[in-house]
Amino acid sequence: MNPEDAVPGPGLIRTLSALDSVYLLYVVTGRSLQEITSFLGRDLNIIALHGALTLTSSGIRYNVLNFSHYEKLCDDIFSNREEYLAEFPGLRIYNKQGNVLFHFGLMDPGYKERLFNLVNSLSSRAGMPVYEGKRIIELRIPDINKGIAIRQYSEGKKKLIAGDDRTDEEAFMENPDAITIHVGPGESISRYRIPDFSEMLRFLEQLL
Repeated sequence: MNPEDAVPGPGLIRTLSALDSVYLLYVVTGRSLQEITSFLGRDLNIIALHGALTLTSSGIRYNVLNFSHYEKLCDDIFSNREEYLAEFPGLRIYNKQGNVLFHFGLMDPGYKERLFNLVNSLSSRAGMPVYEGKRIIELRIPDINKGIAIRQYSEGKKKLIAGDDRTDEEAFMENPDAITIHVGPGESISRYRIPDFSEMLRFLEQLL
């Protein structure tokens, strides 16, 4: 249940680098750019924060107006984290410098309704929509998601989109022309399924 433990192994990184030399590859993530580049490096094309900004060989491009405004909002919310952590034992809060994520995987479920009320109140004040994922609730920059970003950067090309998260469903929905693959269990609107990450890695290796 620790999000810091969810990092790719060396086999996946090698495979992504090899795919990048053959195809137009983008890693699309809800993580911050700083976090994702800490273990992937800066050689791959990366769309971070659910589409808010993009890193390519040309540099960083911000896909939303006034990105610094949302950075400040997140800093302001995060500055009150000690108060929230005291109120909700087991809660973890992450400032992604554009999104604020509340991870309640270790929190007593009895606090969940009160936590959601708090986050919805913060959402109303900040003008940042709420997204609920796997054991998380997140304040995000409005009017962006992974699917919109993929559509903007795919340039009319044929696409293969794979993912395991609820936010990847937005990518599938926004790109009905793509080959879409859901990794792991759970409901999905994807066309295809692969049971786990090891099978997904084998599938990617077959594309080389």
